[in-house]
Amino acid sequence: MTLPPAQAKAALRDEVRAQRRGRDDHARADVEVQLAVRLGAIAEIAALVSDPASGCVAAYASYGTEPGTGRLRDLLELSGVRVVLPIIRSGGGLDFAWDTGTVRPGSVSPGVPEPEGPVAASGLGGLVCLGCRVVLTPALAVDLAGNRLGKAGGYYDRLFATLDQVDAPSRPLLVAVVHDDDVVESVPTETHDVAVDAVLTPTRYLMLR
Repeated sequence: MTLPPAQAKAALRDEVRAQRRGRDDHARADVEVQLAVRLGAIAEIAALVSDPASGCVAAYASYGTEPGTGRLRDLLELSGVRVVLPIIRSGGGLDFAWDTGTVRPGSVSPGVPEPEGPVAASGLGGLVCLGCRVVLTPALAVDLAGNRLGKAGGYYDRLFATLDQVDAPSRPLLVAVVHDDDVVESVPTETHDVAVDAVLTPTRYLMLR
């Protein structure tokens, strides 16, 4: 029997979370290093390394069993690339502040680390105004059509809801960051879901659309 999309998503979330909990600290450390190494395969980021003043990257501070983003954030900083990190607003939207290398527990969702410092951008429009070229997006799973499974908070779906209103030259590339085995055959979708353009894993970078 085929489950409704919401139930199918919940089942897939449980499956992926169980897989992630099975990784030990050594495996998690390897993933973090490998993601940083693979980052240079993203052409838009390579262009920013060559010309850091031409834009910035939106990333996020990983936590729990997420693929670690600490090393790739460090690498972007060492390369002179400016990075913003998300701050969850009380209404479920996202603001962004510059990544200073330190984070603190979020006020809306205390388990989620957020950047210190003042807000530099609000929502997608703010990222576009900052010249954001790439949005590194957390995900539990992604399929080869770009369908992304989030954690059910809806923060990134709301962020990307007006993406089709952004002129093509200003549109940031959406890249899901996952483990290799988080790339699955099919992710259940609902009408509000927004597909990503590419996926970054420890061993590969794939353009999906």
